[in-house]
Amino acid sequence: MRGVAGGVWPGAVEGEVPVAGGVLPVAVLGDARAPALLMLHGWTLDRRMWALQAGLARDFRLVAFDRRGFGESTAPADLAAEPDDVLAVADALGVARFHLIGNSQGGKVALAAATKAGERVLSVIVQGTALDGVMAADEAVPLAAMRADMRRGDAMTMRARWAGHPLTRVAAGPARARLDAMLAAYDGRDLLSAGRPLQVGADVVARIGAPVLALVGADDTPQRRANADALAAAGAALRVLPGGHLCGMEEPAAFDAAVLDFAGQASALA
Repeated sequence: MRGVAGGVWPGAVEGEVPVAGGVLPVAVLGDARAPALLMLHGWTLDRRMWALQAGLARDFRLVAFDRRGFGESTAPADLAAEPDDVLAVADALGVARFHLIGNSQGGKVALAAATKAGERVLSVIVQGTALDGVMAADEAVPLAAMRADMRRGDAMTMRARWAGHPLTRVAAGPARARLDAMLAAYDGRDLLSAGRPLQVGADVVARIGAPVLALVGADDTPQRRANADALAAAGAALRVLPGGHLCGMEEPAAFDAAVLDFAGQASALA
């Protein structure tokens, strides 16, 4: 691991963690004695989505990594392998216990990883998470069309379809610029992968031996709000924040305050 000036956070230590099939780039910021917070980005994004959460390094050791199939990761896309990747990152950094936070598809991975990690997990925070088995208004993610674009080698059209979707709606400003940079770098390789799916429903809350918080933006899609409600009905805490599906990027102060409050209390009780 090496210290770098750029990357996710200025002054972060960056390196790579080997996992099945390749490596995951990892960025770490904060005191090694502080509680670790492992951060899982959403679909089509990468570890840079957490840049606006750098202030949390005052209270946590932040660990952000590119999930397999995304960003600079060389490991092939395979959702079913990702819970083990989370544990591999923690082990490589010598982290015995940790908090987990995941956005969207990364939230699904965080929930699944928590069921495998047992008492190592201090808390789980998911924001705008993807879930199976919850039916609400169709988000109409254009997966089939995006996959067809990639089969034709037309990454530009694929990105344009996704950039106009409600799940990537962010107002102009620093968050929009950062999101555009990530979407421009998204190469769509996971769309052509034969990776395995990962099934996670709201009932997973009962199998996690740590407190769970479902965050959702007030302007997120009906599906993601229904997902958060389902997690709350299963025993998770629920908090609605200003902003949409990427409210952590849009409204970082409110997002960070919710994370600090929930994970901070969990750390105190551990």
